[in-house]
Amino acid sequence: METPIILETCSLNKRFGGVTAAENINFKVRVGELRCMIGPNGAGKSTLFSMLCGIQGADSGQIFIAGREVTRMQAFRRVKLGVGLTFQTNRAFHELSVRENLAIPRAPVKSAGSEAGAARFAYALEVFGLDPKDETRAAELSHNQLQWLEIAMVLAAHPILVLLDEPTAGLASDETSRTAAVLKHLNSTGLTIVVVEHDMAFVKEVAQTVTVLHQGQIFAEGTVAEITSSEQVKSIYLGRA
Repeated sequence: METPIILETCSLNKRFGGVTAAENINFKVRVGELRCMIGPNGAGKSTLFSMLCGIQGADSGQIFIAGREVTRMQAFRRVKLGVGLTFQTNRAFHELSVRENLAIPRAPVKSAGSEAGAARFAYALEVFGLDPKDETRAAELSHNQLQWLEIAMVLAAHPILVLLDEPTAGLASDETSRTAAVLKHLNSTGLTIVVVEHDMAFVKEVAQTVTVLHQGQIFAEGTVAEITSSEQVKSIYLGRA
């Protein structure tokens, strides 16, 4: 029996004036996948991500989460369906403490999937070195601690699907490795994760399947080995396609 699809787009399109940012995108992610989306600058990654999150609306096409159409659904309503989101710009509340930030999205104790969700949250706190009782203001944290705090905030809500936009941006190599280890562990527990990322070393370490975007379209999909050995993919990164 095939694993159910948790995230799907059908013929998704988006234009900004005369620029086509997303063209006829048909994208499927199955429950339990760890998918990475890559592509050169201007490929349409951020546009697709923002439409999946509900930050920007599609001009046409459909988006489904766990079988439910969410194309016109606002971002906060998608979060209530079990979607966890992080963005390129850190969105932790900088004037609040670590404790307060972690408490804001906390899921009800007896919510569906609470046992697995609580275990994932506790694991991330431990590996990232975050104390849920810490009264330090988020504004005083280092860049990597802020990145990790935002991921932990997402996990506090016990999501079924996590969308991460460049979670390793600005991190040192050891910090990137720690982030990769956490995501791989979370995925091994059944959490579905989709990551937009530029760091190919990170992608090679975590991804099961890679989707390559180019000029607003899906250019290629496959395993890490298939994608990294593709001469066509190498070509678009070097600007020759």
